[in-house]
Amino acid sequence: MSVTLRLTSGMTKAMLQDGIESFAVRTAGTALLGDRFYFCGLYTAPVGHSGVRLHVRVRSPLKKHVAAYRVEHVPVRLPFYPDSTDDDYLLRGPGLLPDLLVPAKVVLVQGGLLQQLLFEVRVPRDLAPGAYPVTVALTDDAGRIAAKATLTLEVLNAVLPEQELTVTQWFHGDCLATYYRTKVFSARHWRLMENYIKIAVDTGINCILTPVLTPPLDTAVGGERPTVQLVDVTRENGVYTFGFEKLKRFCDICRRAGVKELEISHFFTQWGAEHAPKVMATVDGTYRRLFGWETDSAGPEYVAFLRALIPQLKEKLDAYGYAGHYFFHISDEPSPAHLEKYNAAKNGIFDLIADHPVRDALSNYEFYTSGVVKNPIVATNHAADFIQNDVPGLWLYYCCGQNKLVSNRFYAMPGYRTRVLGAQLYKSKAAGFLQWGYNFWYSRYSLDEINPFVINDGDFFTPAGDPFAVYPGQDGKPLLSLRHVQFSQALLDERALRLAERKFGRERVLAEIDRDYELKLDDYPKNEDYVLALRDRINRMVAE
Repeated sequence: MSVTLRLTSGMTKAMLQDGIESFAVRTAGTALLGDRFYFCGLYTAPVGHSGVRLHVRVRSPLKKHVAAYRVEHVPVRLPFYPDSTDDDYLLRGPGLLPDLLVPAKVVLVQGGLLQQLLFEVRVPRDLAPGAYPVTVALTDDAGRIAAKATLTLEVLNAVLPEQELTVTQWFHGDCLATYYRTKVFSARHWRLMENYIKIAVDTGINCILTPVLTPPLDTAVGGERPTVQLVDVTRENGVYTFGFEKLKRFCDICRRAGVKELEISHFFTQWGAEHAPKVMATVDGTYRRLFGWETDSAGPEYVAFLRALIPQLKEKLDAYGYAGHYFFHISDEPSPAHLEKYNAAKNGIFDLIADHPVRDALSNYEFYTSGVVKNPIVATNHAADFIQNDVPGLWLYYCCGQNKLVSNRFYAMPGYRTRVLGAQLYKSKAAGFLQWGYNFWYSRYSLDEINPFVINDGDFFTPAGDPFAVYPGQDGKPLLSLRHVQFSQALLDERALRLAERKFGRERVLAEIDRDYELKLDDYPKNEDYVLALRDRINRMVAE
């Protein structure tokens, strides 16, 4: 049969109706030792060739280090907010977009449609530098080649360093229990959490949201999410005791997976720090909710509870392998209107946690200069003042609100718009990056569960792609998204830029970043050539 196969960059997002000739051919690339290199294979056949089954074959000295994924298209209802004037989107209305990655051994070719494969090459750290051909072939059952193409990967003599940037995408253990219909903290739930944490770390998420108390995030006022509280609480005759067995098991999972840092869940409710999170406890023999929406965040009972908990919590986190490698939150996304309440809540416990970073997401520079939040996590579209004033240890984040001019991971954004974040993070001297949805499979305010294979906007809550980075696999392991792989490529770029700085100095690296375009958080080249050329130059620099 007549099949056309074209190799393209790992930033490719091909829609079914696109023409294959509109995508640039990429048959060469460079990588460092310990690096990962991604490229895509687009294939199509003339109309009339329907449902033809072909095998995906890789021939290469690197074959055992190459993984192939079929890129499946998913329905997108809300590519961006209706009021957006940003024109750097692939889709202007509802449609199908490529995202779901399924390990590929065979493909079904449908004539007249453009389909996509993604290939990942994991370069061993001890590989001999040199040029390595990677040939991709589509063959029929008899082994006859329907189409093939070759990419030459030049592995250069420099080792990509370990990731220094701290990256978190919020891990939602309750969503795992809900989707897989299993009891929280059952044996199966623990296996699920370990599976998902392992893949998070493998793709660059080296910091995990740790639900010491059930996180008070994305919850309707008066509502509640399933209890995933890792610390058991008992109160007898007004005296608190705590059980840390679940926390230890969680920390053990994180250590095995390679998690570098723990992000302790927020001590107060989102958007104002007005209330306590849900706290379940055995009180004088009865298991019940002890604190929640009815609890004043600065009230003496809740403050007394936290003051009893926090010293023991810190002692256990240190003992479980994370001494010096965890940080605290007060409340997510406070605004100047919340200043008084936020400050009151924080002051009740700050002396107990001040020896660790206390980080919160905010977007107002005056809120930071007031001194209330010393370790800000700033939205990328509000970071200019923070960067200009060289705020130390600055973290950045994006979520649904960062939908104009800046990088993000929405389905409808081109792949280069997601990947350019790596150079932006480096140039901004970011110490960390946060995104709120690794696997948030609920609707807005966590009122209903959703099917992430069909609903990817939180049920018209956010632009498609904001709530989650991975899909739930039938085997209890996550299925990756193309968006998340492109985000991971950004993290690889950031590591290479740090290596170049160590060898040549920051000014030289900045000159390379801005050589052809002055890169900003809200201004980036709208093509993939910029990122590919920058990474190739950096690779060759560090290997000289």
